[in-house]
Amino acid sequence: MKRLTLTLTLSLLVSTACGVENIEAILAKYDTYGSTGSAGDGDTSTGTGSSTGTGTTSAGSTAVDASSTGDVGASADTSSDSSGDASDASSSTGLAPPMCGDGVVDPGETCDDMNDNPDDGCKLCTADRRVFASSVEYQGFALDGLYGADQRCKMLAGLAGLPNYFSYRAWLSDSTTAAADRLVHSKGRYILVNGLVVAADWDALISGALENAINVTESSEVAGGLAWTGTLPNGQPAFGSSFCEDWDGEDDLELGGAGVCDQTDSLWTFVEQYDCGSELSLYCFEN
Repeated sequence: MKRLTLTLTLSLLVSTACGVENIEAILAKYDTYGSTGSAGDGDTSTGTGSSTGTGTTSAGSTAVDASSTGDVGASADTSSDSSGDASDASSSTGLAPPMCGDGVVDPGETCDDMNDNPDDGCKLCTADRRVFASSVEYQGFALDGLYGADQRCKMLAGLAGLPNYFSYRAWLSDSTTAAADRLVHSKGRYILVNGLVVAADWDALISGALENAINVTESSEVAGGLAWTGTLPNGQPAFGSSFCEDWDGEDDLELGGAGVCDQTDSLWTFVEQYDCGSELSLYCFEN
């Protein structure tokens, strides 16, 4: 009964684009009912999606702290650093150094399935990361900044029952912070929640061309229209506007950059500037 009441409360708040304070409180309460992850901690994900529908188990997947905007150096993708330290330690103890492909999820890895098949949700000992276009549309000046946009992505991911929901962040830049500095640069694949591959890795994501458009919502429904981004294909800010007063203004006549959800070329992330009073989706990335 508590779960039902909470779900109804969440749904109501989503439909009314609630303030960031309410989102934080609801997420914290939602987490007490058994969802994985906690704010600011590394999240453990189970059942990573793949194009075949099978799941893999990943441990130690790093969620970047919500208060940090640029430190991606400690992410799961810097596995070579952690492996190097472990190797030095192993030489003095006689233990074999950690390595990708040994079937053990070592520090710096989010999965290790002992094969080279990325279709099972694990590539180079890095689990797939899910991406979706938000089912809820928001006015650009009323996102409560980058942090508020991230909270909205987390809440939608939680409502949809996605693992690691506390790790989600918006693909969004403002006048001082690039989207590329807010997200993990993964060696693994970025996939839609229905399993279709968006990009083979971070480099492919920012190449200017996607394998599949980010036109699926957190609930695996078709999403069309536009998404607030303020971001160029390389992940850097799309200057030329106020970014809707850094996504937290009062003037709906200011401008912010947006992309087209059903495009796979560079237009997916930036096509032009739009009035901040417009209601558009967000691109949400598992981080």
